[in-house]
Amino acid sequence: VASQLGGEPKTEMWYFLACDPGSLIYAGLRSGTTREEFENKLRAGEVEACIQALPTHAGDSIFIPSGRLHAIGGGNVIVEIQQNSDTTYRVFDWNRMGLDGKPRELHREKALLSTNFNDVAPVLAPPQEGTLATCPEFCVERFFLAEPRHLGVSGDFAIVTIVSGLAQCGEQFFKMGDFFLLPANDAPPVVPVAGGCNVLVTTIP
Repeated sequence: VASQLGGEPKTEMWYFLACDPGSLIYAGLRSGTTREEFENKLRAGEVEACIQALPTHAGDSIFIPSGRLHAIGGGNVIVEIQQNSDTTYRVFDWNRMGLDGKPRELHREKALLSTNFNDVAPVLAPPQEGTLATCPEFCVERFFLAEPRHLGVSGDFAIVTIVSGLAQCGEQFFKMGDFFLLPANDAPPVVPVAGGCNVLVTTIP
């Protein structure tokens, strides 16, 4: 649909690096929500009541396929991996004003055409090892490193994100929240420092 509207599809995933107590995200529709109800609430400025609210905790993750309504609540620090896309269709902005004192631009018609109204009650994945998300656009895996490990992919690059602890790659040290790129060939091992570290590894299938 996005291409028909002059935009690009955008599939993404979120990994929660840190969350304040009580933090939320909004993703998908609440069970029983119809398109008619959604549009009525949207006109009334109350559409939040139609969107699934999910409490978040550090280490959780969620896959956001193109067409899923989504918004990040306050108090969340996330790692976002997404399909290469510059398109955002904003359907609602919590009735807020921008820094210029004016409402931010909305794209309601395009957003309604792009929304999957069958996408109901998604859930967050709890902290886990292994594959967190995989689709034609990207694959994201999480590993705990207790010893040096080669995380590169033969013939293709990989992006490593440190989500806890400290790591060394080559001559560089990386802390929580840092990203680095492993080359397609002859990538050095990633070496955990001071007891181990957790990493995300993002590749293109």
